[in-house]
Amino acid sequence: MAIERVGQFIEFIGDDGIRNVVRVTAIQWLCDSDEIADETFMTVANKTILVRAPLTEVRDALLEDPRPIRMMPPKQP
Repeated sequence: MAIERVGQFIEFIGDDGIRNVVRVTAIQWLCDSDEIADETFMTVANKTILVRAPLTEVRDALLEDPRPIRMMPPKQP
């Protein structure tokens, strides 16, 4: 799983290519899910989800400087 901070969001890209984006301020809680510490429970907007990445990787993505969001150029007439 790839995790990247994009502006005020954090993007999770699964091994299957499916992308999920969560607003950083919506994250309420992080917790290791097992003794191996290779997955993380994350509570977002009162829903708990399983992130298949270590807690340290999720935490580091939350704390890194966000890259700017690329804006689409205006359409030319």
